[in-house]
Amino acid sequence: MWDSIFSFLFKYPPVAFSRGRLTLASAWPDWVLVLFILLAAAAVGIVLWKFRPKLEFLQKTLVGVLQFLTLAILLLLLWRPSLVLSVLVPQRNVLAVLVDDSSSMSRMEGDTRRLDEVKGALDDAGPLLSQLREKFQVRLYRFSDEVNRIASAQELQGAGSASHVEDSLAKTYSELRQLPLAGIVVVSDGAQNGPTASLDAMAEMQARRIPIYTLGVGEQEFDQDLQIDDVVLPASVLPESSVVATVTVKQNGFIGHKGKLELRDGNSILKTKEIDFGPAEIQTVQMNFTPRTKGLREFTVSIAPLDGESITQNNSQSRLVEVQERTAKVLYIEGEPRWEFKFIRRAMDDDKNLRLVSLLRTSPNKFYRQGVEDEKELAEGLPPKKELFRYEGIVLGSIDASFFSPQQQEDILAFVNRRGGGILFLGGRYGLGDGGYQTSAMADLLPLDVAGGNSGISFQRKPVKLELTERGWDRLQLADSETTNREYWDKLPNLSTYQMLGEPKPGAVVLAEAVTPEGKRSPVLASQRFGRGRAMIFGTDGSWRWRMELESSNRSHETFWRQILHSLVNDSPAPVNISADKLLYMDEKMVRLTAEVHDENFEPVNAATAVASIFSPDGSKQEVILSPVTSEAGVFRAAWEAKPEGVYRVEVAARLGDREIGKGAAYFQRANGRQEFFSSEQNVSLLTRLAEQSGGKYFPLKESDSLPEQLSYSPAGVTVPEVRDLWDMPIWFFLLLLLKGTEWVFRKRWGTI
Repeated sequence: MWDSIFSFLFKYPPVAFSRGRLTLASAWPDWVLVLFILLAAAAVGIVLWKFRPKLEFLQKTLVGVLQFLTLAILLLLLWRPSLVLSVLVPQRNVLAVLVDDSSSMSRMEGDTRRLDEVKGALDDAGPLLSQLREKFQVRLYRFSDEVNRIASAQELQGAGSASHVEDSLAKTYSELRQLPLAGIVVVSDGAQNGPTASLDAMAEMQARRIPIYTLGVGEQEFDQDLQIDDVVLPASVLPESSVVATVTVKQNGFIGHKGKLELRDGNSILKTKEIDFGPAEIQTVQMNFTPRTKGLREFTVSIAPLDGESITQNNSQSRLVEVQERTAKVLYIEGEPRWEFKFIRRAMDDDKNLRLVSLLRTSPNKFYRQGVEDEKELAEGLPPKKELFRYEGIVLGSIDASFFSPQQQEDILAFVNRRGGGILFLGGRYGLGDGGYQTSAMADLLPLDVAGGNSGISFQRKPVKLELTERGWDRLQLADSETTNREYWDKLPNLSTYQMLGEPKPGAVVLAEAVTPEGKRSPVLASQRFGRGRAMIFGTDGSWRWRMELESSNRSHETFWRQILHSLVNDSPAPVNISADKLLYMDEKMVRLTAEVHDENFEPVNAATAVASIFSPDGSKQEVILSPVTSEAGVFRAAWEAKPEGVYRVEVAARLGDREIGKGAAYFQRANGRQEFFSSEQNVSLLTRLAEQSGGKYFPLKESDSLPEQLSYSPAGVTVPEVRDLWDMPIWFFLLLLLKGTEWVFRKRWGTI
């Protein structure tokens, strides 16, 4: 609309003025024009002040300005104002037209497919292509995950499994870079789900001033739609762990409605959750569950379709999780015999995936070891760092921080920070603040402030009720059913003790609070990430009452401790490990692998050789050498193209000379034809950015009739200079009419006509 008005008033569109140069084409010198304008100003002033005595000073000034401007415009027109442009030579330049042929273009909007609208606009006999072919050598391409040249838009099928908009732009430019390329037109809904363009290609196009014009197809916002934007799950866990799926749900047009989320392991429903759709377009929902079947599992989160929903193929997403068949070692150091120690050990007796090795101080110089593999394990108390790092978790009970030497405290800090292990601090009369941990080298590990109470003693032998926070409900469950889970938590007896703890540190999450009979609340269970590992506090030694006072069939105590200790070690990395940057590649082939190589002390090994063996779903195997990253110690990376769909297993072996340092393994999955259904509304921001960065412009497809004129002023390709007169622009006539009309109105009002 604005462009049409501008073109009417100024004779040419805005792009012509932005790319052209204004000049005066008269043969007379410019200084003569300036002189005549000054003489005109003087003449107007003399006439008004000498021959118009009836006018007041302000009236003379206003009339003088209006008459001077009128004369100045007339004089300017005599000097022939002109626009100097570089005009493309007809049929000497190439124009590339890229049309999105992905499956999102087959989407029905009303009674018409997006692709049918494109075919109509790009019909060989239609006005758009006819006008473009009068000026350019038009080359037509279709793109999805690949780019192919076509003879006619009628060849478009809308069956591509991906939309690689920027990558297709770069590939097309690379093919045509040696030709006089005047511009590139991209016809797409902008639903990009592939790699971005090569920075070198885009920079070269900008340097050559090759404009990109984008024609947007499709609705910019769906009236009613639900979408699972993302599902975040850990890559691997131990069986019987409490796993949290972080689900991002996007809705449009369903404010006030309810949605039903469903979490499945294969065909088995593990969890359902009802959510309310408020004014926020995007909301995050936590769904916790306990995987019980070992091996590689595919978990799917879906949301039930609602009446009137535009598209339902984006209502679910799946992720792979390896439920590992391994045994993790946890070291439990307890400073005194107590019920809590006894019942924690009992709770872990049946857990075949976690071995609890304990060191119990029975008297000042005597220790009792349990769960050791041989007589040497823990024979000297806390083992040196090399042996300590073979554990994946540490539990510190009611034992003074001073029990550990300064070096041992530093080793424990490094165990969490560098090794990536988990540590749990328990409450007790010699634990936390009463054990001096706040002034030790381990103080930074504590998720909460543990300073003692007013008396300097924080350990309280008073019954308190444990109540989960909102984050606690997301992470801990005593039963699969949400209703049963809440019943079990409500049934738990009071804790017999609690530690008075302070505020959480930045980044820490409080999972449960201790509530006194008077209603006073205090954090009792908290967690935080620290370095590569995790640190937790459970400020009590009274959870053993749960086991003693509940019926024998109630396994809440055992379930709680299994989940707590599993959460300590689920994320603990092996010395050599490998991972892909995504668990699921939807319509993407390029996989980026990252390996971390450490020795037995978890010191990075930069001089290692890391080779990945990739096992494809078609049964083939390929080896890829990973390159060291100079900016990150012990980190090796490689990019590899995964072609067949399915599940891939990647194993890495790291060697230092002839010695093997270690091995690691991971999984990832490739799937085609899924991403096209996600965020398939027209991505105006992407199309606008591509156009504006190159000096082009974005148009809705319905306004494509103005494209040929826009392209006529392209600064790229083979051009010739052209001078165009501006003296006959309608704007001059309207300005003169406005000036003389204004003067007449004022003089009529003053009675001087």
